[in-house]
Amino acid sequence: MTRKKTFLLILTIIIIIAVTGVFTAEHYTSLPEFCGSCHIMKKYYDTWVTTSHKEVKCVDCHYSPGEKHSVRVKFKGLAQLFTYFYSADKTVRRPALIDDLSCIASECHPKQKLNEKKYEFGEKISYIHKTHFDKAIEGQILHCEVCHQHISADKHFEISEDACFLCHFKNEGFNEGRATCSLCHEIPAAPLQKQKREMKPGERAVTHQSLERAKVPCQSCHYELVRGEGEIKEEECLNCHDTPETLQKAYEKKLMHEKHVAEQNARCFDCHRPIKHKQVEFLDPVRESCFVCHPDHHAYQKLLLMGDKRANIAMAPGLMYDVKTNCIGCHLEERLIKGEKVLHGSARTCVACHTEKHEEMLKDWKDSTNEELQYAIKIENEAKEAVAKAMGKVSKEKLNKAIAMLREAEENLRIVKYGGGVHNKKYSIDLIDAALDNFEGLIELLNE
Repeated sequence: MTRKKTFLLILTIIIIIAVTGVFTAEHYTSLPEFCGSCHIMKKYYDTWVTTSHKEVKCVDCHYSPGEKHSVRVKFKGLAQLFTYFYSADKTVRRPALIDDLSCIASECHPKQKLNEKKYEFGEKISYIHKTHFDKAIEGQILHCEVCHQHISADKHFEISEDACFLCHFKNEGFNEGRATCSLCHEIPAAPLQKQKREMKPGERAVTHQSLERAKVPCQSCHYELVRGEGEIKEEECLNCHDTPETLQKAYEKKLMHEKHVAEQNARCFDCHRPIKHKQVEFLDPVRESCFVCHPDHHAYQKLLLMGDKRANIAMAPGLMYDVKTNCIGCHLEERLIKGEKVLHGSARTCVACHTEKHEEMLKDWKDSTNEELQYAIKIENEAKEAVAKAMGKVSKEKLNKAIAMLREAEENLRIVKYGGGVHNKKYSIDLIDAALDNFEGLIELLNE
């Protein structure tokens, strides 16, 4: 055999061995057992073997279809391998991102089948994927892993109920829009009264369905079921971003969803606090919430303290507002109202910060403001009477102008009357003066 033939033979054998080695290495490194041999991946491997996906190789999910044999993926795998060998970390720093195509490939979960099939989530909830594939919330294009996440140590991945609650309840009223109860729950038809479980002829039972028809609000009985607002955890932004320019954009909802959810750079609770949806003690949440009975609690007091600019009224913040004194700075006197302790303002609290002379000041402010208010209310009644008499006797344009002046003046007086003029005496007098100008102006306008 000539040297040339010997060289070609040896070269052929080397190439065969090399190619065989490459394919053998590729085959071995694509086995789940190889992935599980890394100290960082061991716990993920252990949870994977207990799932219904245990016959599916790691690479079939973690690499997109058609990507597994690409050069880019090979270098990516090598980079991960070297990182694992030289890292003492016990956990993966960044969760794996799964391409939707890995899930909805024809041999796995074809999209057409997912769209049409109704799934049972938990004991009572029916779930259809199509309604979620078709919708996006201000840039938040939903991916499979938005709902199917690795959220506990003993499961490889599972559906996060908290993610459902965040999407359905955030920025929605109770039983409204995405938070409508019947989207997930069937409305019970059984009688609510125990004594009506066996109905007599002619009797009418109260059911959830009859309450819905009567438009009785669900929160009358289920107020406690939704707790939390899903607010942004501003401190968590610093885990990924530390520049003022980036943080200034944190509340641009559409942009944040596009960058973090649509592009799969974060998960819901990297940014949001959770919203809880479960049964708890049902009376205390209502009893302890002022906003159940007072939707805009003490709004007029706040308006007075702020002394904001209004039509024909200059800005005049209260003295206490300028030094950032809040309600409990002055309201310290406990009184028993209908068996409940209520904090009231007291002249003695003025003395604590100022002088003994200031104790009388509070009474003077109250008396003088009330005197002005009572006079303004008298003129208000005259203005209302003038508007009533002018109906059908003056032009529509003139009447509408007079009514607008009346409404503006009435609001000024409401701020003083219900806000307690003493919270900002100067601004209260300004409001009363502006109201009087309107009352007298509209009377003059209608008499022309």
